[in-house]
Amino acid sequence: KNIGGGKAVAASGLSLSGADMANYVLTSGNAVTTADITAALLTAGVTVQHKVYDGNSTATIATRSLSGVIGADDVSLSGGLAAFENKNVGSGKSVAVTGLVLSGADMANYGLATHDVNTTADIAAATLTGSITANDKPYDGTTTATIATRNLSGLIGTDDVSLVGGVAAFASKNAGPSKTVTATGLSLSGVDQSNYTLASGPVSTTADITAIAL
Repeated sequence: KNIGGGKAVAASGLSLSGADMANYVLTSGNAVTTADITAALLTAGVTVQHKVYDGNSTATIATRSLSGVIGADDVSLSGGLAAFENKNVGSGKSVAVTGLVLSGADMANYGLATHDVNTTADIAAATLTGSITANDKPYDGTTTATIATRNLSGLIGTDDVSLVGGVAAFASKNAGPSKTVTATGLSLSGVDQSNYTLASGPVSTTADITAIAL
């Protein structure tokens, strides 16, 4: 059954027919010739894993499949490298898969229609954690606090993302050391901010309210 050029073909059970067949005799009901069996073409299919933004376009193949395999032939799809169209966050992003090959005991009887295929997958935003420091202040009868510094953890490489905005307040107006300061309304800015999301919830730190002299 295997592919090959000029393969021997044996015919058996040949007989005569026609109005004048009675005037002839067939020396043999068997005959031989040659013909080619060419490889059957298979169509490759892949799926790719969704991922969280990691600063690169690398994709991971999740499943490989073949259509066109005959019977129980031992043929499978293997190998291949996958890459998103770019590194940025998005849904249904184009993924190119290249370098797919066949494997298995019967692989020699098949060929791939193409070794490169396209599919889609998602890149989800990476989560950043914000932190702040707050300025100490003298008692002024209010809970208002001033944010001194804003920081982010979880940034990838040299991505341009910063923590901005926000309103801060002490837990109470009264003087005291290491009083809790909570900031709300913080947000992200920068060229790469669309690839990130800020962890939800308020951000807290401590600062002092010092007593004033009368």
